Amino acid sequence: MFKNLFFFLIPGLLLSQSIEVISFNENPVEVNPLIGADLTINYKYTSESGSTGNHIYIALEILDSGNNYQSTVADITLENQTAGTNITGSVEFFIGSSNKLSADLDSGLYYQVKTILYAGGGWSANAWSGNWDTPSITLQDTSGVTRRRDVISKGVDISWMSEMESDGYVWKDNYGTTKELMPLLTEYQIDAVRLRVWVDPSVSDANGWCDIDDMVAKAKLADAEGKDILVCIHYSDWWADPGQQTLPAAWVNYSVAQLETAVYNHATDILIALDAENITPKWVQIGNETSNGMLWPTGKASTAGFVNYAKFINAGYNAIKDFDSTIKAVVHIAGAQDNGLYQWNIGRLVDNGAQFDVIAMSLYPDASSWKSDVDATYANMMDMQSRYGKEVMIAEVGFSSNRPDIGHQFLVYMLERAREANCLGVFYWEPIAHGDFTSYSKGAWDSDGSPSIAMDAYIDDSVLNVNNLKSIKKNKLHVYPNPVLDELKITLKKDYQIKTIQITDELGRNIKTIYLKNKEQIIDFYSFSSGMYFLITNTKESVVVVKN
Repeated sequence: MFKNLFFFLIPGLLLSQSIEVISFNENPVEVNPLIGADLTINYKYTSESGSTGNHIYIALEILDSGNNYQSTVADITLENQTAGTNITGSVEFFIGSSNKLSADLDSGLYYQVKTILYAGGGWSANAWSGNWDTPSITLQDTSGVTRRRDVISKGVDISWMSEMESDGYVWKDNYGTTKELMPLLTEYQIDAVRLRVWVDPSVSDANGWCDIDDMVAKAKLADAEGKDILVCIHYSDWWADPGQQTLPAAWVNYSVAQLETAVYNHATDILIALDAENITPKWVQIGNETSNGMLWPTGKASTAGFVNYAKFINAGYNAIKDFDSTIKAVVHIAGAQDNGLYQWNIGRLVDNGAQFDVIAMSLYPDASSWKSDVDATYANMMDMQSRYGKEVMIAEVGFSSNRPDIGHQFLVYMLERAREANCLGVFYWEPIAHGDFTSYSKGAWDSDGSPSIAMDAYIDDSVLNVNNLKSIKKNKLHVYPNPVLDELKITLKKDYQIKTIQITDELGRNIKTIYLKNKEQIIDFYSFSSGMYFLITNTKESVVVVKN
């Protein structure tokens, strides 16, 4: 490599500052579609004389054929680094599969590492390295790995939806278009929602949100969009989780028998309210993250044992099955990677006669543990199925919203391993959280109100593979003009049943879902960027439309 040297003459003294990239752990970088890649950048620098410490900036960027900056893939600022001569160091960048491979970049674009060495004690740049002295980076994938396409429920918990909307939050796609949340989720191939319900949130800091009526209102929107529903019953007036399973205020003085009846009646009331809107949930959770039991202290497993806890689970189970035997009853435990916890909790429940259909899990890993945690969760899912004969699902996942690229990779890998384990589904917990609404920091939404790149993990790109689609015959559907500038007119031919059309771009992103209710329909293409789009019907037929 060539150093970038800067010389300053002072009487009797020659000073130099430099920084250079001396090597990478690999180049080309193999970006596995399931787990991404780690790029290690090894560098060396020399401080100016008299410096007591230097700041350093290192970035992986995309440049064009004229070496002009286009975007940043990853970067880091290292403050107050040791001053000296020929000091070496290294940084590691995660490169997710959400990034384009080099061969797929637009013509002339390429990946390049850049470094900046700043003068001691400040932010005046003293030395640089870049495209003039450092090889470009090539991202490639020669693994031959492809993502599985087994049918699995792809879900989200959006219980905050109504409360956020009341606070003025709106939902946007990545083009800045304001949309209703449920259709927007459909564009990401989300086919199920999870909705929590508390016993009496009007007497808690929940301020009345997520009561039965609020839950039903959201369920109606989800049902109208054709989504399955997982009802999550928190047997508390507010949060029930591994750290708290507080008795509802109205139940504080109940006996065990009275608590069993209350559990049964509350579940029944929920199902009756949904049934009044012709909605049947696919799954119902009997409690939320009952890692140490529920309805404390009476049903706290570690202190009161499992007898009462099992009775409460059975009360919920009986309510569900008495109402509709097709609804699956779910027990939900946190710490999906902790097999010992599951053997203790589920095993003791089974030993005490608890009945349920599904074991649900939660997983919230960090940047250093996500892959090993997913692998451990896979092993746990396999063990629960073989050991207890129960179905499994992932009822909650979340990842830091500060690193949506890693969050995307985590979710891709979680979905892959869930499919391998014959898991029923994977639900992201409150991905819509963003802005100042909450301190929760594991959403999958950007600050502008649109889904982050993490949500793209739910999109099966096979849906967009034109080789798997049949061309629509002109006697079935006619679109014109094509190419289109402003408005595209769709004419549905008589006696042909096309119900919906998904519009996707060339990258496979779902842009819009059209519900065909009339023989003719106009689609506004004015706000669409120039390029090629696929119109894909519910019958898996397609037509290509070009936007000028």
